[in-house]
Amino acid sequence: MCKLKRLMIIFYAMIAWVLITGCDQEAAQEAPLQMPFKENTWVRKETVTKSKDDFFSSTGKQIESLPVDASLAKQLKTISTPGASNEKDCIAQAAALDQRRTEVQKRGGLWHSFEKVAETKKYSDYGMQLDSQMNRLVFSLKYLCRAAKGMPLDGWARNIVAQVEENGKEKMREYNIEMGSAPADVDTWIAFAEMAIESKKRDISYEKIGESISRAGNMVALYEKLSLEKVDESSLQPFYKKASTLLSVINDSLKSDPNIALSVKEENFLAITDLEGEL
Repeated sequence: MCKLKRLMIIFYAMIAWVLITGCDQEAAQEAPLQMPFKENTWVRKETVTKSKDDFFSSTGKQIESLPVDASLAKQLKTISTPGASNEKDCIAQAAALDQRRTEVQKRGGLWHSFEKVAETKKYSDYGMQLDSQMNRLVFSLKYLCRAAKGMPLDGWARNIVAQVEENGKEKMREYNIEMGSAPADVDTWIAFAEMAIESKKRDISYEKIGESISRAGNMVALYEKLSLEKVDESSLQPFYKKASTLLSVINDSLKSDPNIALSVKEENFLAITDLEGEL
């Protein structure tokens, strides 16, 4: 009799254990999924290339605009090295500038130069704009070397251009929409194709591009020099003036040099429409 009671106790205990563990698993399954903690990250949403007035107003403080040295600006715009004679030469010269620009930015760029000294921090936006606009200048020259005789096209781009040339833009538009492409996308492709077709007519001399590279070389040289300067109370104002002048000359070159301005226009279009691909 005692043996039977012990067996019944063991049996009921096992049933209770199964019920308890089953409830625990069901509760775990019904519990809401806990997503991993997402770390807050800082993303700069302001445009990098702001005007001085935009920057000064955004800080909430009236900061005096930095002066520009007209004499230095004139020196930076002079042609100091021979122009390129062909595409290979042009690409090599532009690549050399890009390497020098990269070395400066590996050290933190001019933004770091402004940030590392307490007195210059209030003008650190100048450093940020200098880094950004120097990138733009050098990248535009590299692109221009390959686009002197027309926009460089990858396989997809050549196909789009061929469709417009062979069938006209209206038939090309109808065909691609029928194939399922969004009308807005097709209109963008047509605009790109028209730009590429028009670019076939141009014949920019490598010598002229070489002159632009030479002037940019002066700017890169000052960019390098400023990044290595040790700024103290005695050198503060000269540093400010040289940095401000360099930024002014770069910005002017992006607009006043017709070949660089053309390159910027085409690169902006490619970047905005995500058409650059393998260009």
